[in-house]
Amino acid sequence: MFTSQCGTCNDTVGHGSECSTCKRRYHFGCGGISERGFNRLGSRRDKWICSNCRDTNVTHSEDASPSATSSRTPVVAKTTLGPKMKLSEVDNGQPSDHDETLKDILAIVTGLQTEFQSFHRIESDLKQVKADVADLKASLDSRIDDISDRVSNLESRISAVENAKTELDHLKKIINVLVEDNNRSEQWVRRSNIQINGIPFKSGENLINVTKRLADRCSFPLKDTDIDFVTRIAVKDHNDKRPKPIILKMQSRYRKDEFLAAIRNLKNIKASDLGFGSSDSRVYANDHLSTKNKFLLRQAKMKSKEKNYAFCWVRNCTIMVRKNETSPVLHINSEDSLKKIT
Repeated sequence: MFTSQCGTCNDTVGHGSECSTCKRRYHFGCGGISERGFNRLGSRRDKWICSNCRDTNVTHSEDASPSATSSRTPVVAKTTLGPKMKLSEVDNGQPSDHDETLKDILAIVTGLQTEFQSFHRIESDLKQVKADVADLKASLDSRIDDISDRVSNLESRISAVENAKTELDHLKKIINVLVEDNNRSEQWVRRSNIQINGIPFKSGENLINVTKRLADRCSFPLKDTDIDFVTRIAVKDHNDKRPKPIILKMQSRYRKDEFLAAIRNLKNIKASDLGFGSSDSRVYANDHLSTKNKFLLRQAKMKSKEKNYAFCWVRNCTIMVRKNETSPVLHINSEDSLKKIT
C-alpha cells in the first residue's frame, strides 16, 4: 500500500485522499471529507481539492478585489499542528468547512433520529391498528358466518314455502274441479225440480193439492203420476219473513219444463188466487238451483244492474245475461265468468 505524511497532521497516511491541487495526501478526517463521501465521488476523485486549498482559493478570490487589497488584514500563517488538531484552533476560533459539514450532518442525524422516534410511534400505532383490524375482521367473519347461516336457513324456508305454495295451488285447482263437479252433480239432481215461491204456510196443508190448484190456474194438465214429491224447504236467513219455498220434484224433466213455462206465463198471480184468503203475496216459480248457482244468480243480478244489463234470467238451470235485445247472450257458470259482465 502507498504511504506518505498527512498534509494536515503529518502522520503517516495509508489509505486516504489526495488533493488534485497541492498533490498532498490526507487522512479522510483531516482533508475535510469522509471515506464514504470520497468513495462516492467515483471518477471525480481525481479532481478532489482539500480544505486547505479550498480556503486558499477563497482567499485569492478576495485578494483580487481592489477594496479587499486595501482593507484586508494579514492572514495568519499556517503552522504545523499536532496530531488530529482541528483547523478551527488555528483560525482564530472561526469554524472550517469541515466543522460546518459535521454540524450539518449532526443536525440531519438529529432530525433523522427525531423522525425515527416518530416512526417508532407510528409503527406502534400501526401495530395497534393492525390488531384492531384483526379483531374487527374476526368479529366480521363471525357475523358473516352467522348471516350466511341465517341466509341459508331462510333460503331453505323460502324453498319450503315455494314448494308448499306450488302444492297449495295444485290443491286449489283440484278443489275447484271438485267444487265444479259437485255443483254439476247437485244441479243434475235438481234438474226436474221447480221452486215455487210466495205461497203462505198453513197448518196441516196438503202441498200436492196446492200444486194442483196452481196447475189449474195455469191451465196445465198436471197428473198425480207427474209428481215425485212436494215439500217445503227452510231458508238460511232466519230473519226472512217471506213464506218458505215449495219444492216440486217431477218424474220427467220435460214435464217440469212445460209446467214451469206455464207458471211463468201467468202475470201477477197472487196467493189469494189460489185460495189463501186475502193474501197479496206474489207467487212465482224458478228452476231449483244449487247453492252455488243461487249465489252466482245473485251476483249476476247485482253486476247486471251495475253495468246496465237489461236481462238476467235462468233457463234449464243455466244463468244467462244480456245487455240488450241485440247483444249476445252470456252464460254464467262460475265466478270467473262474472267478469264477462262489463
